[in-house]
Amino acid sequence: MVRMVQKSNEGLEIFNNLEIKGTKRWRKDPPEKCPYCGNCDCITGVEVIAAYDGHLFWECDECGEKMLRFTKQTTVKHLAKTAGLYIDLERMRDICHEPPN
Repeated sequence: MVRMVQKSNEGLEIFNNLEIKGTKRWRKDPPEKCPYCGNCDCITGVEVIAAYDGHLFWECDECGEKMLRFTKQTTVKHLAKTAGLYIDLERMRDICHEPPN
């Protein structure tokens, strides 16, 4: 009996939903200026809960474009770790106004 194992593509779906453009990556430090809008000192590291301990990719605070820190393959691998997790982002906006549980 031969069993076919289907690889999950949830990490790739998450990656595609992030709409990260380009293939150039900035591994250690973000770019000094956004390659899309040209603004300086506006790039922030984005952490994804349960995916990677640290910044997984970069995002411009001005235009919102996202940039790779790692290769697409590595980013997808880290994002796949979050498959099945649910975070209520609407509620997270006001979490600092709620008492701790």
